[in-house]
Amino acid sequence: MNKIMKLLLIVFLSGIFLNCSDEDRPTREGGNNNSAGSIKVKEGMNLVGMVLDGNTPIEGVVVSDGYTVTKTDEDGIYQMSANRDAKFVFLSVPADCEIPVGANNIPKIYKTIGVIKQGDVLRRDFSLKRTQKIENFTLLALADVQIGNSTDLNLLKVEVPKIKSYIDSKITTPVYGISLGDLVWDNMPYLQQYAEETGLIGVPTFQVIGNHDHNKAVLSDDAGSAVDFEANFGPTYYSYNIGDCHFVVLDDVLYTGDKNYTGNITQNQLDWLKKDLEHVSKDKLIILGVHIPTKRRNSSGAVSNNQDLYTILDGYKVRILSGHSHNNYTTTISPDIEENTMGSVMGAFWSGDLCNDGSPRGYTIYEIEGNEIKNRYYKGTSHDRDYQMYLYNIGEAVTVSRQDGLIFNLFNWHTNWTVKVYEDGVYTTTLTNNVKELDRRAYDFMDGPSKPAYRPSAEPERNNDHMFYYKPSASWSTVKVEATDPYGNTYIQSINR
Repeated sequence: MNKIMKLLLIVFLSGIFLNCSDEDRPTREGGNNNSAGSIKVKEGMNLVGMVLDGNTPIEGVVVSDGYTVTKTDEDGIYQMSANRDAKFVFLSVPADCEIPVGANNIPKIYKTIGVIKQGDVLRRDFSLKRTQKIENFTLLALADVQIGNSTDLNLLKVEVPKIKSYIDSKITTPVYGISLGDLVWDNMPYLQQYAEETGLIGVPTFQVIGNHDHNKAVLSDDAGSAVDFEANFGPTYYSYNIGDCHFVVLDDVLYTGDKNYTGNITQNQLDWLKKDLEHVSKDKLIILGVHIPTKRRNSSGAVSNNQDLYTILDGYKVRILSGHSHNNYTTTISPDIEENTMGSVMGAFWSGDLCNDGSPRGYTIYEIEGNEIKNRYYKGTSHDRDYQMYLYNIGEAVTVSRQDGLIFNLFNWHTNWTVKVYEDGVYTTTLTNNVKELDRRAYDFMDGPSKPAYRPSAEPERNNDHMFYYKPSASWSTVKVEATDPYGNTYIQSINR
């Protein structure tokens, strides 16, 4: 059969199969165990399918069951021997295809597998729409939305319109979202309500599983405790492409039940990631989403096997995005790997505007051009974009030894920022020595005599190190702080005596 006739036959048969649900299609098609409709199955393969744009096959699409990673051929066909533990088959959506979305703007890049009986062949087809590759886009990163009851949900309903308003009015490039885990607070039915509410932001948003997104009633079964999350959002690890960025989502929560867990990336995920990256050129920016920070600048906490992850990522420019801590800090892991850990959408457990480090509750915006992050900033949901610091006057420090100076809290500071101080309009110094210091407002609210009535378990961050101590001259009247981040944004705040 010549190539033209073969292509016409594929298009004809695929059109027939696409008229029914993939999940409804029999595994034994036509009574032939060695074929799946129009696809001639290779020996040993039991999971096959086609990836099409309308009736046109798409070649070179990366497809995986979470264990095997393969690509579609010139006829848009993939084939694999599915792992017995595989729950999904999913696409690493190419950069020249739209992200397919379903209800609540949840990306639909996966199909369920189910049990494949001995001798059967399961077919799962995918439909994508080719488009021009996006060069510039905006990434909306959310962390720790964490709703657990109707009160939390109602508070989220107040925040979502603010996020949507900012996106709609201030962002001019296409927007994609990623939510970095702890979508809910151990209350699995709220996963659906979380999806419905955050879907109103109006952008395709990929989900990361957090420790509170595992079912605490499932004991000693990490995979089993993720079933509720998977029922709502699909696989817990996967990849996709936007522009010149390759996104990877991993599950770094090893769950043992009843809220007990460790920070660890399972070996099968690491093995899968190696295979996935074999299809990604070194000029792509890797953006990796996890829940638990793989490493943190201001303490010894880390994912136990983070070095295995870093070794796999070697040779790429990588930006890791994480949550879990409910506060802001950046960690330089190597010259090519930086991790951004973010303040939470819920703040301190929905008990007020503050996160536990004094940052406002909020989210992070990334402006991406090609394979570079051109801008990044933390945005307090209820505050202007320029609200990036809070200055404390003399006598307002928590630490007794610092009562004679000013304390500056620069919410998203890292060592690559420049912090200049001016007294009464005259430059005095550039601060380079940050200190660990409790934020005064967070301390008073969460650890003072009147703890939050709604969530008294909220605690201020004791490893908060985006703080500066400055002792002004005896005659000072006004102190101005001028903080410049590595993207060229300069933020200015003043305080009077």
